[in-house]
Amino acid sequence: MSLAYFDNAATSYPKPVDFYSETMKMFQEFGVNGSRGHHHLADNMLQHANGLRKNLATIFGVTPEKIIFSASATLAANQIIQGLDFSTIKNVYISPFEHNATYRTIWAMQQKYGFALNILPFERFSWDENKTNFLFANAKPDVVICTHASNVFGNVLPVKKIFAEAKKYNAVTILDSAQTAGTISVIATDLNADFVIWAGHKGLYGPSGIGGFVINTSYCLQPVIFGGTGIFSEEDEMPEAIPERFEVGSMNSLNILGLLVATNWLLKNGDVITKKKTEMTQALFEVLSGYSDFCTIISDELPNNAGVISIVPLTMSPAELDTYLAQNGICVRSGLHCAPLAHKQMKTAPEGTVRFSVGYFTSVKDIILLNNILEELV
Repeated sequence: MSLAYFDNAATSYPKPVDFYSETMKMFQEFGVNGSRGHHHLADNMLQHANGLRKNLATIFGVTPEKIIFSASATLAANQIIQGLDFSTIKNVYISPFEHNATYRTIWAMQQKYGFALNILPFERFSWDENKTNFLFANAKPDVVICTHASNVFGNVLPVKKIFAEAKKYNAVTILDSAQTAGTISVIATDLNADFVIWAGHKGLYGPSGIGGFVINTSYCLQPVIFGGTGIFSEEDEMPEAIPERFEVGSMNSLNILGLLVATNWLLKNGDVITKKKTEMTQALFEVLSGYSDFCTIISDELPNNAGVISIVPLTMSPAELDTYLAQNGICVRSGLHCAPLAHKQMKTAPEGTVRFSVGYFTSVKDIILLNNILEELV
């Protein structure tokens, strides 16, 4: 059976052609703990880890020491949000498209500390700037959290403008770039972002199990995970040095090497990757919007999309369509996609949507196969 993969918003697949062999080759040669020893194996591994920091620093527009490795974007979101000083925080604003990685974390903090948790005003996909300015003037923002693009609908939020308004009140700004890093520019300073959350396994084309965050501020973030760092071991408290302050325990050598291979490829082919993904998004939209049996939910500005399109089937449930497609070799995802706020915003709760998401390796052949399978269904 032929296979067409449209689940890149969950994890990009496949990876670059050399990803698998090059990663395992390096791991076999020097896959040790790069921060625990001065022998040649550790030095080699540390050199490659620093190479990954340099690649990510180029992608996010910061210096390498501002790149923090973590186990996932979700863990990184927890490290940032739980590390804030909530004694000074009265008002937090979030977008209506947040993933549970940020939403559940800030909600838990709200339950603990009692600050006001507000949702930024949007009319469907359109940000209401005037209403936001009014809200900010009456309830000064202390923290503003925004996803760069919805993992359900693909719409890219105007985070630069939102954060610029927030910065007029010296708010801490936190950007979730899980759906955009690697495809859409995420230069932290350009977007007025203090912290940027990133995932290694989506648009950066690396493996699952590695993510992290970017520090683009002098804000004194507190560590929330404690343990060995390989330096200043004699001290009771976590070291002040960054990135060690936020990187506890042994580094994930295998995934660091994999993401290094992926980002080397990404930095060489960035424009080509973006162009291909845009073309496949357009082709996917043309197929899905051609069926009256589905309600295709997408922003009016299709080019301003992260390669994600959701549909609501009108004659069956999202889960039923998902099952049918899977049985015919079409890989998608149905449900709420860990983003209940987005479905509330777009009135697609409680069953959610069927989500299609493209990547660089999506092909015209995949689009044709999808169209043929849908034709058989309707």
